[in-house]
Amino acid sequence: YINSMNGIATIKNNNKQSIFQDINKVVYGNFQSKVFDLGKINLKLSAYSGLFSNFFLIGILAYGSLNVYREDLQLGELMAILGVSGSLLPAVANLALISIAINEAKVAFNRMFEFASITPEQSGSNEIRSFEKIELKNIAFRFPGHSLLFENLSLSIKKGECHVLVGESGSGKSTIAEILQKSYKLSSGQIILNHSIKLKDINIESWRKLIGVVPQEVTLFNGNLLSNIILGDEVNPQKIEEFLQEYEFDKFIQMLPQGLATIVGEEGINLSGGQKQMLGLMRALYKKPQFLILDEFTSAMDRLTEHFALDCISKIKSEIGVLFITHRLGIAPRLADQISVLENKSVTLTGSHHELLNHQNFYSEYWKELFRLTQ
Repeated sequence: YINSMNGIATIKNNNKQSIFQDINKVVYGNFQSKVFDLGKINLKLSAYSGLFSNFFLIGILAYGSLNVYREDLQLGELMAILGVSGSLLPAVANLALISIAINEAKVAFNRMFEFASITPEQSGSNEIRSFEKIELKNIAFRFPGHSLLFENLSLSIKKGECHVLVGESGSGKSTIAEILQKSYKLSSGQIILNHSIKLKDINIESWRKLIGVVPQEVTLFNGNLLSNIILGDEVNPQKIEEFLQEYEFDKFIQMLPQGLATIVGEEGINLSGGQKQMLGLMRALYKKPQFLILDEFTSAMDRLTEHFALDCISKIKSEIGVLFITHRLGIAPRLADQISVLENKSVTLTGSHHELLNHQNFYSEYWKELFRLTQ
């Protein structure tokens, strides 16, 4: 039902209402049959427990009456036994119905256990206050149950340069961004920061204070534009105004209906895809990061907005380190100090745009041709 409601526009556009209606009927029919079966089990257990209780009381009454007749038991004692039995038997009979509640609790417990058993993030003890260089040395990574996504991958990004990482869809570019954020654990290899410190030994909070991330799909929270930029920080009007003017975001803000007070709506429904990505860039730069990770951050922007965003990165890349992940080689020469090609589960080539254009050892003719087209 949730899938059908979320995808109602797609269903209507393809005239598939009847198909999804039938699917939902099958799903709901199956649900109803399961509920009906559960009701029958409940009734059977109630009938069996009630029948057992009645026979048990009849047995006690018969045995007690025989003992009263033989004068081995007083009538008052028999009445007391019957009273106590009548009070206890309903509680004992309800024990038969507890199996249903226990099975429901098992399902809930298993789901809770899945979350409770998740290994907490491993935070190192080393505090870090500056970024100079980060090196990926022969790293390998795989998702559980899958083959290696990449192996023997080496990459180096230093402060004051924009390093563009290009590769085909599914090659692992976004996964590298997650690894650099300490979201995933490596299968092998190591990541060295500032020539000597292992990334796994660095305190997570101190590292994430230094990095800014703009993902392809920007997560927005229900509220206004300002609250999505500062994310709970204290509102400082002077600081915000200086930030907007420094990066010339004030021109973008003025285009919105209520400026910084514009309500973005649930999941940013009131903004276009390009506006969401621009908001993601504003959020990342508001942190004043020393290392910026951009993952296809202009994919939904129009040409003017993309031009503005790239100019913004060009102005600040000399002061910070930038990893720009993209498959659009047309914009790479504009920003790139270094370009790395990710293919065949590893970085096959690294160099400036001019060096790669004249390189003859491309594994893929596809990338070779694309680089020539961008010339």
